[in-house]
Amino acid sequence: MQGVFGGSTVSRSRWHQARVHAGQKTAHSAGLLILALVFCFEAANCGGGSGGGQGQNSPPPPTFTEIDAPGAGATSLEGTAAIRINANGQAAGYFLDANGVLHGFIWNSDGSITTIDAPGAGTTQNLGTVVESINASGETAGYFIDSQDLEHSFVRDATGNISTFDPAGTSGAQSIGDDGTVAGGYIDAQGAHGYLRSPNGTFTTFDPTGNPSQLTIVIPSQINASGAVAGTCIDTSSVYHGFLRDSSGTITVLDAPGAGTASSEGTEILDLNSSGVAVGGINIGVVNGVDTTHGFMLASDGTYTFFDPPQAVSSFAYGINDNGIIVGEYRDANLVRHGYTREVDGTFTIFDDPNAAQVPTTSVNIGTNPRRMNAGGAVVGFYSDSNGVRHGFIWQTN
Repeated sequence: MQGVFGGSTVSRSRWHQARVHAGQKTAHSAGLLILALVFCFEAANCGGGSGGGQGQNSPPPPTFTEIDAPGAGATSLEGTAAIRINANGQAAGYFLDANGVLHGFIWNSDGSITTIDAPGAGTTQNLGTVVESINASGETAGYFIDSQDLEHSFVRDATGNISTFDPAGTSGAQSIGDDGTVAGGYIDAQGAHGYLRSPNGTFTTFDPTGNPSQLTIVIPSQINASGAVAGTCIDTSSVYHGFLRDSSGTITVLDAPGAGTASSEGTEILDLNSSGVAVGGINIGVVNGVDTTHGFMLASDGTYTFFDPPQAVSSFAYGINDNGIIVGEYRDANLVRHGYTREVDGTFTIFDDPNAAQVPTTSVNIGTNPRRMNAGGAVVGFYSDSNGVRHGFIWQTN
């Protein structure tokens, strides 16, 4: 989710804060549906060692593949952010060029990269195109920010045709299922809503709390194979709440045990696998001077499991594949970020891109920032080098 929607009905600063927390660069307050959440929390990205398995495996010999989109900027907070990977190993995300303009991209296993610029996207600083999701067919979905600083959804088919749309107001697509259904959020005069867009263009809208005026943003971060949707919404007090919408349309709002209830605290859900298992994190507030979060897994029966990798002072779960393996990141005592995977038995494997900075700097999200893992075990993410420049990566252990 990224800060989303640059419309007059929403506080631009709220979108921007959300985005920054999510770990993305754009200073744009809007375009940030999915990232928005992820960072408002993640900024905390903290943890402490609550249960869920504390063993740690020695990492197998990994293979890192670096992704640098053509035209990506080469100064601090510029560069390439790979954030999604499909079953075929195609990665997708966005990059920021030297002029501060956003562009989407798709990376293919042969190393080729396709740049995506949605029709109508702005071409000046903090405007442009962001790809949020890619399905097994290579279709992508995301949002673009136009010259008026307003956000709109788009979907791109595997042949390169782009369709732009808004259910109403301003909108941002966040996820695309393998059947081509897009999940996203929009904001109109009544408040914040979620939507589903079928492959034929038909919209189904939904309100997680039943009252859109209670919310400032709805971020449907994942739609799974059965059509269930997982995501996060932020209320007017800036508190985060997770939600699950099943394939029949029934919505459950989720506030995980121990989650904070103050501004920028609460529960965030980021991924949902085909078995209905969700992952995300809770923000519990400032502990020992650190804005603290913990990762969690939510089983299909409603059982929560909280966890943090060993030696973490902060952690967050970003993805879970259909084998039940979780991927996320944590911050160490120096607040440097590291990647981890968590096996079904609760054991952790810690990894760092070999080119990632390992010393504290003033850069945002310094270190290694994994985002998702496909069923084959390939992890996609990005890292920051010692100059604060971002580079995408794919980490494969087999």
